[in-house]
Amino acid sequence: MAPSNLTDFFIAGGTLPLRAAYVTRPADQELFERVNGGDFCYVLTPRQLGKSSLMIRTAQRLRQAGGRTAMIDLTGIGTKAATVDTWYQGFLTRLQLDLRLSIDVQAWWMVKRQNLGPSQCFIEFLHDVVLAEVREPVTIFVDEIDSTLSLVFSDDFFAAIRAIYNERTNDPIYNRLTFVLLGVATPTDLIKDQTRTPFNIGCRIDLQEFSREDAQILADGLDEFYPGQGDAILDRILYWTHGHPYLTQKLCLAAVNASGDGWNEQRVDDLVGVNFFTNEARKDTNLQFVHSSIQARPKSERRQVLKLYRNVHAGKVIYSDERSLIQNYLVLFGLVRVTQGHLCVRNEIYRRVFDQSWVKENTPTNLQQWIAIFASLIAMVLVTYTAFIIWTRPDPPAIQAQICKDTFEAAA
Repeated sequence: MAPSNLTDFFIAGGTLPLRAAYVTRPADQELFERVNGGDFCYVLTPRQLGKSSLMIRTAQRLRQAGGRTAMIDLTGIGTKAATVDTWYQGFLTRLQLDLRLSIDVQAWWMVKRQNLGPSQCFIEFLHDVVLAEVREPVTIFVDEIDSTLSLVFSDDFFAAIRAIYNERTNDPIYNRLTFVLLGVATPTDLIKDQTRTPFNIGCRIDLQEFSREDAQILADGLDEFYPGQGDAILDRILYWTHGHPYLTQKLCLAAVNASGDGWNEQRVDDLVGVNFFTNEARKDTNLQFVHSSIQARPKSERRQVLKLYRNVHAGKVIYSDERSLIQNYLVLFGLVRVTQGHLCVRNEIYRRVFDQSWVKENTPTNLQQWIAIFASLIAMVLVTYTAFIIWTRPDPPAIQAQICKDTFEAAA
């Protein structure tokens, strides 16, 4: 009999507490080594792939290595009612708390803002306050960066981070400061103004799904509940989830909460159906995020995204192209992944939920195309009818020819 608190081992959704089953992936070591070496990094992936949990573990390791860290969740600062000044003050206040700085942020900001713009004040705060008070290497994790993309001043914020990185060659003090950006966005989203230099710095960290080897800790947890069956249960779960962290954790949690001891593939399949395929289950937050992300795109772009996904879902070979904005969005929304250089549906649960019927239901009608088709049909009917009238009239051939010519010119 497994201890009752083992249900806390599996957590579906949100940042995993330290006691929970955290699956270490190659990205964990890569991010730690990159940041510890002073590299700026960004982790831009679909939701619920474990970005925030990765951030917490990496920050913990950096502190153990002698560094100082600050973790800023931008959703906590707010965006709807935020002015540029209140937003930056909120950001710097979080820095002040996490790094235990002695300064009064509001008073400092009010003085500086008399002569400087907000992004320049931000840069000076990091240089004159953070790096002056803190002697150790400083890593600032900025989570949920996609929440800022609607702000009119977001370009300036990310441009300031890029400026700090570029200033390292002139001012070595910036070598002690590193940023890690996390969120659901593409690098091109960060600086949208095409007249400005794009956000082209830092190292991209690819946060992949759980591999079977990485996920052994989950099989061990399942085995505590169902001795001798943990590996088999997890293997079938991974068949459906392909290691997607949220989907995998949710099914593991559902398994340990299920009644009965005997497990086989069919029982896992039934568990998947109950949790993801019923009408009620399709309201799952992860499935809704994918659906809402598609619906939020402009109609013309949504049409392109779904056309591409329809082909991927149908099994057509679509080679990956990192320059393709449509492909990047499709990957970022979570519907597809890149495997051996081509696109494929991210997992079998998505394949079943986001099927061809779903594509058809959510693809906007191309009104212009239908107008063109309708106009062509009208022209064909007009020409056919006129030709019939002409050839049934007793007019001389020359007159018939002129009428026919005039009709075709009018139809054209």
